[in-house]
Amino acid sequence: MTNTYHATPYDISASGFYFNTYEDYLEKSATHRNYYGDPVEEYEIQFIDGDNYRLFDALGINQANLKDWFDKFEEIEGEDVIKIIYLTEDLGYAMDGILDRLDEVVLFEGTVIEYAMRYLEDTGLLDQIPENLRYYFDTESFARDLVLNGDISRTVIDSTHYVVQVC
Repeated sequence: MTNTYHATPYDISASGFYFNTYEDYLEKSATHRNYYGDPVEEYEIQFIDGDNYRLFDALGINQANLKDWFDKFEEIEGEDVIKIIYLTEDLGYAMDGILDRLDEVVLFEGTVIEYAMRYLEDTGLLDQIPENLRYYFDTESFARDLVLNGDISRTVIDSTHYVVQVC
């Protein structure tokens, strides 16, 4: 699907225009004039329709970084979208270099208790405890401690719960 954007001028005597590509934006903005015939120079860039609106907002796309959006981010899909949203909104990272950090982020869709149970199964930590004592292990406390110690964190993006581990 092609994304649709709108360049809304800060000049109140000018109307905005829609565009789909960076080249389209450059072409229209180069010839854009206000009511008095003066060139329009500054725009608010708005996401109108398409995919990745959430990523667009998380990255704070504006006139200054619009080229980077089209060159690097517009086509990103799947888990990478969630990772970038987490890195920008929860950890405060800027666009520069964020793509290099994606491999450092591990996502788990679910709650921290579900994550802890999966972690215990995958690592076999409970196998070291005699079977009759395993029932006394408090998975909820273990999950809470993982969060409190900073080993994992949790986030909700578009109503989906994620457990995030940054390596």
